[in-house]
Amino acid sequence: MRRLLLNTGSLAVAASAFAAAHSVGAAAQDTPMIEGNVAMVSDYRFRGITQSGEDAAIQGGFDLALDSGFYVGTWGSSINFANGTEIDVYGGYGFESGNFSFDVGGLLYTYPGADDTMVGEVYGSVGTTLGLVDASVGLAYIPEQDNLGDEDNIYVYGTGAMPLGDSPFSLSGSVGYTEGAWDFSADGDGLWDWSLGVTTSVMGVDIGLSYVDTSEDFDGMDATAVLSVSKAL
Repeated sequence: MRRLLLNTGSLAVAASAFAAAHSVGAAAQDTPMIEGNVAMVSDYRFRGITQSGEDAAIQGGFDLALDSGFYVGTWGSSINFANGTEIDVYGGYGFESGNFSFDVGGLLYTYPGADDTMVGEVYGSVGTTLGLVDASVGLAYIPEQDNLGDEDNIYVYGTGAMPLGDSPFSLSGSVGYTEGAWDFSADGDGLWDWSLGVTTSVMGVDIGLSYVDTSEDFDGMDATAVLSVSKAL
């Protein structure tokens, strides 16, 4: 499903980080900034689960952010269900206080051409720098809604990223936990996912390789390596 919260190889937390980079005092002149992104991934994994049938996917999106910290954006990806396309729309507010950055917002998952599939989610995160590590923790909550059989869903996660010495490479990792409508574990007692990856940039193109796994061993949820090639526009 979407990019914002631990979607390996996609926009990932870029929208959150972009918005949170604006401080509270930056509202004097609300100048809009538009950024785009495009990516190709070897497997579209959302919270550890394939959305592309373990095949490659093409992805991209646009964000509009204001100096005050408010932002809106959209992001899409090819998938192997719901007529083959996912388009997400989101908006929120990011700000800084002391050594911490905060981000809150809402997200709508849509699947054009597929009936009764739209899902709404709210999210929040807080990030800080611990030595060389940029770390964050967050929560995403889906209230009960018809398109999820009147169930809700909660996802909590943590991420970390750091440079690898003086090399052009960075190391990043994440761990998350799902409980509710999107818990596809065999026992229904919650689904864990985690990832560990290395990224670099070559001539303005970002290249990443990540190991992704979950607490289940089903097809599409088992361990895999995901290669991503992306560029900011």
